Amino acid sequence: MKLLRRIIGLTVTALILLATLSPNAATLSLAQTPNAVSIDGSNIVSPILKAISQNYTTAHPETKIDVAVSGTSGGFEKLCGGTLDINMAVRAVTDTEAAACKEKNVNFIELLIGYDALVVAVNNSSKATCLSSDQLNKLLSPSSTIKSWKDIDSTIDAPINAIYATAPESQAYVLADSIVPGDKLRSDIQVVESPSKVAQQVSSDANGVGLLTLSDFKSATSAQQLAVRALKMKQTDTDTCVDADVPSLESARYPAAESLYLYVNAASLDRKPVADFLTYLLSREGRAPVTNVGFIAASDTTYDRAQNYLNTRQTGRTFSRIQSVNIPADTAGTITVDGSAAAYPPLKAVGDAFSPRYSKIKLTTAAYGNDAGFRDLCANKVDMIGTTRLATNDEASACQKANVQMLNLQLGAEGVVVVANPNNKAAQCLTTDQLAKLFGVESEGKVKKWSDVSADFPATDLLILTPGDGAWETDFLLSKSVKAVAPVRRKDTTENSDALYRAAGVQNVEGAITYMTFAEFKDVKSNVKAVPINAGSGCVEPTEANLKNGTYPLSQTLYAVLNVNAFTRPEVKAFVWYLLGDDGLAVLSKQGLVGTDTAGFVAARDIALARFAQTSQSLGTPPATSGTAQATAAATTAVPTATPSAPSTPAATAAATKAQ
Repeated sequence: MKLLRRIIGLTVTALILLATLSPNAATLSLAQTPNAVSIDGSNIVSPILKAISQNYTTAHPETKIDVAVSGTSGGFEKLCGGTLDINMAVRAVTDTEAAACKEKNVNFIELLIGYDALVVAVNNSSKATCLSSDQLNKLLSPSSTIKSWKDIDSTIDAPINAIYATAPESQAYVLADSIVPGDKLRSDIQVVESPSKVAQQVSSDANGVGLLTLSDFKSATSAQQLAVRALKMKQTDTDTCVDADVPSLESARYPAAESLYLYVNAASLDRKPVADFLTYLLSREGRAPVTNVGFIAASDTTYDRAQNYLNTRQTGRTFSRIQSVNIPADTAGTITVDGSAAAYPPLKAVGDAFSPRYSKIKLTTAAYGNDAGFRDLCANKVDMIGTTRLATNDEASACQKANVQMLNLQLGAEGVVVVANPNNKAAQCLTTDQLAKLFGVESEGKVKKWSDVSADFPATDLLILTPGDGAWETDFLLSKSVKAVAPVRRKDTTENSDALYRAAGVQNVEGAITYMTFAEFKDVKSNVKAVPINAGSGCVEPTEANLKNGTYPLSQTLYAVLNVNAFTRPEVKAFVWYLLGDDGLAVLSKQGLVGTDTAGFVAARDIALARFAQTSQSLGTPPATSGTAQATAAATTAVPTATPSAPSTPAATAAATKAQ
């Protein structure tokens, strides 16, 4: 099969060359026609573009779109020759192809639209759970005669009755053939008429194995109640088993898959028909055929990034660079983190999720405060800090003098909510001074009624419910209300660490009051009310919007500030990429924070990628993939650098984010 595909590709390429040499070459005339869009390349990707083109030209009959097939390599020849608008590719551009484009002064924009993934399906009763690439090759290679799982995995003593697949020309078979070394697959595969039938066979055969695309597997199992499941695959160079899902595909962790790319001639965007067609292709309506013709569409985030790359004309490798960040799982080293104790929990949560993947990388943390954190960062002593503010002008100047570049990430905002009984007439709005009287140690044994807090309040008995010792929310509330260097909470309270228990107590007693984190308050089902707080600028309610904009007095925004100089070390590179990725964002979303700057994280990935590429070049080793000099320079410039004239303020961070 591979040999046949290569022969076809060479033949088509030869025909293209003859056509190009012809003075009436159709390719040249089409590319030069104002209302035409020329598309060529991969046969595998072509059904998607044909379907999208048909939908588009139905609404825009004045535009002529020609979708030809000369293979991924043939498409790159035409693209780099300047005679093609869009190349369809089932792999990333190679260094040789990128150099050929550069030699002809052809700049390309790389878009990622979807994936083709292979699923190895087994019966639910099977003891098999995960395959490595080597085990997949043993199972499916042309010379394989394996009839037992034990020959693949010594821990599984079970036969393999049959391997079911659709015909050799089918999408699943061709994909498996392209992944497994050798020409074609093993000869004893039982061919059935449809993907649905493959799933049915495996469902009825406890020791059967099926080969399906991920799209077909989802369709077959959603339409039928089948006793079938997909095996996980081991991530390349690790023992981590991952599912065939979009997050794993986008991070290139699932090995049995191909990415579907489009490479756009940047100069073609000067022609409105090409620009309009690509905008449609990336829209929700335009991308629908990716799924309809049997592939897995990329995520909304990926499509948004693709549109941004078109809008900003960001040329060179982009998505393939993202997928190339593959730090070996046995990488060892130490990452140093300092800063505010308040920012420690979310960074620790990311570190805890990161550690199973990189068990030899250790995170050492200290919490000496914002000031000490910035001093260490600007002295190049730590890799990152967690803070409750951005750098001051003086700190930014110190970093600039030490040639330390900072990358600011807004982790999100957190807050403390004061909770009272809905019938409490006193707790309509409380000042920070009144909070100090309610909860500070100076009130112990003295403030027993609401009238002790304020003469304007009724003489209702107080019932104060608080978390146990050491609670973050206690320290934070006192720091915002009690005028003391190290404020202490009163002890004559009813203590319970369960916020829901305290809320229930407040519901049952009119004079009761407690406090909890904003995340905990969102989970409260009791009939209680959140008390607005007045810190001198009027009463402000603890809403998500007010936490995000910082107007609620008992709230703070948490940041991670990364030392970009540390990106030269592989252990830091691994952690930074995890933190910036969807996995890191998923961890942060569970920490009770609001207003995490997801767009800023996505933009920071490009900055990190540019620095990773620079690092590889400075060490004398060519990066696996790298952007054009223009893209690299743009990303590096966008790093929020600490300079006296442009300190790392929120405005500077926002400006840097927009620069992406």
